[in-house]
Amino acid sequence: MKRTFIISVLTLALAMLCQSAFAYDYFVNGIYYRKVTHQDPSGGCGETTLIVVNNDYPNTYSGDIVVPATETVNGATYRVTYIGSEAFYGCSNLTSVTLPVNIVNIGYHAFAECPLLEVIDLPEGMVQINSNAFSSCPRLEYIFIHDTEPFFLWDDAFADINDQVHIVVPCNCIEAFEAAEEWQGIQLYDDCGHVGIGEANAVALGVYPNPASETLTIEAKGLVTLVDEMGRVMRTLFVDDKQTIDLQGLSSGFYFVKAGNEVKKILVK
Repeated sequence: MKRTFIISVLTLALAMLCQSAFAYDYFVNGIYYRKVTHQDPSGGCGETTLIVVNNDYPNTYSGDIVVPATETVNGATYRVTYIGSEAFYGCSNLTSVTLPVNIVNIGYHAFAECPLLEVIDLPEGMVQINSNAFSSCPRLEYIFIHDTEPFFLWDDAFADINDQVHIVVPCNCIEAFEAAEEWQGIQLYDDCGHVGIGEANAVALGVYPNPASETLTIEAKGLVTLVDEMGRVMRTLFVDDKQTIDLQGLSSGFYFVKAGNEVKKILVK
């Protein structure tokens, strides 16, 4: 499997032609991009896509960043496929990054030194993660992986991350990941309780008080999600027996607490 991964990575690297020598080519809707043209099987130039990059030091991304699946520049529409090396490096005010399904590569130090970043959700179809992609993010707690088969990790891809980080793979996929050489020695968690993914396991779930106002106590074991009526995940946490969460910032209304195949409806006042 190691050889297959290496060949895939080399193929990916060779596919990138005619890159701009500039730090970035476009700045659109708050995001910096570099344009890259890939090699097609016949040896000519194939699809041109965009890589998310930074604007050089100091990096100015902040708040909640949503990376689009496509971006239109000068009348041409391109898919966004890579998060470049150091794209979000050192963004002290970056709180979240939403990635589109097109993303296949996370570059070296792409999310390093982001002190407010708590969760990274990696879309299905990933090809590789480079070294130290998430290093020195003290509040990073979850990295959600949606691929059911392992993809390539460069050495130290998960190096120097918070000891409390939960790297969560889809239900019943831990053995497949652990069998891959690059994934051995990495603590993984099964995603059986995550909303909408995999086959849920039976989990005893208790929530109180209900209605709730300031705090909510959850009794469960494993991954628990708090979801609003639109299906949006508002909180994600691992519970080992019992945990109380702060409801500050949630609007009044109905929410669902999910753990495995158990669901409890609660009212937040």
